[in-house]
Amino acid sequence: MGWALLALAVPLLWWVSEPTRQVIIHPQGFLFFHTVAEIFAVVVALLIFITGYRAILSIRKNAVVLLGILFLGVGLLDLLHLMSYVGMPDAITPNSPHKSIFFWLAARLLGAGALLLYVLLQVVSEVSTRRKRFALALMLGVVCLVGAVGLLWPERVPALFVTGVGLTPLKIGLEWLIIAMNLITVGVLWQRRQALQRECVMALIFAAALSAASELFFTMLGIVDKDAANVIGHIYKVAAYLYLFHATFNEALQRPLQRLEVQHLREKLILSAAPDGILWVDSQGKILMANPAMETLSGYTPDELIEQNVDIFLPEHLRVRHAQSIRAHFTAPHARGMGLMDLKLLRRDGQVLPVDISLGHWEDEGTQYAIAYIRDLSERKRFEDSLKHQATHDELTGLPNRWLFRLQLDQALARAARAQRHVAVLFIDLDYFKNINDSFGHSTGDALLVQSSQRMRSVLRENDTLARQGGDEFAVLLADLITPEEALGVANKLLTSLQAAYPLHGQDVYSGASIGLAFYPHDAQTSESLLRYADMAMYQAKADGRGSYACYAREMDQLAHDNMQLHTHLKEAIAQNRLQLHYQPQVNVVTGKIVGAEALLRWFDPLLGSIPPARFIPVAEATGLILPLSAWVLETACQQIAAWTQAGTPLCVAVNFSAQQFRQADLSVKISQILARTGAQAQWLDIEVTESMAMEQPEQARAQLEALVAMGCRVALDDFGTGYSSLAYLKMLPIHKLKIDKSFMDGIPSDASDAAISRAIIALAKSLGMELIAEGVETDAQLAFLRQYGCQTYQGWLFAKAMAASDLSAMLRAESGSMPH
Repeated sequence: MGWALLALAVPLLWWVSEPTRQVIIHPQGFLFFHTVAEIFAVVVALLIFITGYRAILSIRKNAVVLLGILFLGVGLLDLLHLMSYVGMPDAITPNSPHKSIFFWLAARLLGAGALLLYVLLQVVSEVSTRRKRFALALMLGVVCLVGAVGLLWPERVPALFVTGVGLTPLKIGLEWLIIAMNLITVGVLWQRRQALQRECVMALIFAAALSAASELFFTMLGIVDKDAANVIGHIYKVAAYLYLFHATFNEALQRPLQRLEVQHLREKLILSAAPDGILWVDSQGKILMANPAMETLSGYTPDELIEQNVDIFLPEHLRVRHAQSIRAHFTAPHARGMGLMDLKLLRRDGQVLPVDISLGHWEDEGTQYAIAYIRDLSERKRFEDSLKHQATHDELTGLPNRWLFRLQLDQALARAARAQRHVAVLFIDLDYFKNINDSFGHSTGDALLVQSSQRMRSVLRENDTLARQGGDEFAVLLADLITPEEALGVANKLLTSLQAAYPLHGQDVYSGASIGLAFYPHDAQTSESLLRYADMAMYQAKADGRGSYACYAREMDQLAHDNMQLHTHLKEAIAQNRLQLHYQPQVNVVTGKIVGAEALLRWFDPLLGSIPPARFIPVAEATGLILPLSAWVLETACQQIAAWTQAGTPLCVAVNFSAQQFRQADLSVKISQILARTGAQAQWLDIEVTESMAMEQPEQARAQLEALVAMGCRVALDDFGTGYSSLAYLKMLPIHKLKIDKSFMDGIPSDASDAAISRAIIALAKSLGMELIAEGVETDAQLAFLRQYGCQTYQGWLFAKAMAASDLSAMLRAESGSMPH
């Protein structure tokens, strides 16, 4: 229609441009048409004002509001133009074409300027009420001023129309100014069509273009202003107003309403897609809205929940109290975020669901509402329970761990104190677990731990606590005992259950256990002391031969205290180099000459006095000091070997190796480094290992010994005959010397058994081509026995006790000096 009107304007302008073709309208008919057209224009202008002034959510609210206010002025000026038209009742002063044209031009100039300003303004999405009212007051002031001039003093305005002559040049010039302003508006709209594309650009273009066309018709009025040009100009003016109202309505109301609708749809989609349940409730707790997630949470569909009270999610006995809580909330409303309160939601099927609830609050027309966001905590609770179980239970066996056992023990002691009952703590250590783990692998060791825990659990009462303390150690808590003797029966059951074979990976493995017991209140009053005493008793059970139980005794605590003191002093002695290495000569049975020496560790402490190796070596092994101690012994012995070699009296020195030292993977490397550092030659170093060390893991022992022999060292097997040696493995190992244990020499020659065993060992050594050394020779009869049966070497008090290196050096020099040159 807009394009049609613009296209039609061309022939219409041609038609009215020629005075000979002018059509004069009857005055009464024209007055009626003019009145209707102007009233319509005034109404449309006021609609533009109302729509623009009340614009909501407009992106260019500043422009829309200003356009509305300016068109209030346009509408009022159009109204004054209507009232001052010839034929209407006189408005204060006599009406005339000049007077009405004055208001016409004022309205047209204001309308053209308003439209141009509207398309030029940049985006301002918010306008304060104060600014709007100021602009409105200013506009009304301008209209009043113009109205006063036109109504009271129209003769003071330059002539715009002369009766009998027509339009004056001023009036035509102003019309062309208005046309130019509208055409500029069209150009600006075209330039900004991308920025204003959502604001009905074409409607704005038609409004400006039709306004320009309207003004063209008004430049062609004849001598009488009631002609066809006037009628057509009014029609184009009204059409322009309608297009402008369409654009204003779109920007001020339609687009904001569309945005609200889109926002509403978006919020609806958000609520529908939200993983949390959402409820909108009133101050009485009635549900007004529920999203689809509530069906997953509660089992009720959203339609079923609407109009229900929120106490549908609570057990019957809690509903009255919840109603009070709702009233209290709406009396003093406050927001509550997630994570502040864990609650329970009663589902339709009767199950209880852990949930977290966040609350929001608002008021609408005096009515209070709340919105609740409900989050399912089931997964989080399961995760928390899993973490709690992991923190309090052993991962492998599923048993309570050390922390949980301690907690339950403290609780049991508190109950026992009130009820005057007894509590027993059993500390259990699996026997030979390390050997099984090393021999068959960690997977077999893990399977053994699992089966052991299952066996122990099967013989305990339901309320007894079994926990894994770490490694192969377990603890049992027996609470509420009437007498301590009840625990002894449980210990026997546990030992019996653990002695049976374990079918592990296709083979039977035997382990057993050692158990230590401590009792409340007899032995200790605290959980810490009970655990410590039970641990001491367990070590006593192991020392007694394993596979048994032992009850705590105060002597164990004293022994533990002494061992701790001994450990402290030994550590200081190693650090301060207060240990000594003595040497016991090894003598040829036939010639009586010194052929070697055994390095023996000696320790004299300023506070504790002289401490025998049998006392401090086990402490060193238990506390980890054995490795630095062994390293010091080896280093010192090698230094002495080098010293004797440089002195011209080279002597073979035997050094006892500890089990931990022997198991070191890089032992041969360490010995090689010590030999290089001290200057000792490997041929003068004898390495003594016990029979039990060599037979514990024969294949590994063989590889270790072969590496040492390859360096030039010689190997002696100590304490032969006292263990569980296999002759087959003995033949495989690279051993140069066997040592007859002192326990066999003590009975010679009176004890026939000791004599027989000693003869057998001597014969065995000869058959294997090994040198033989007898330990602990103290009598001439023992020496005669050794000489009779062909034992090559002996050591013992018969010749000399272990002595300082300087004393042995003197003996070596004496022997060397007595030898013929």
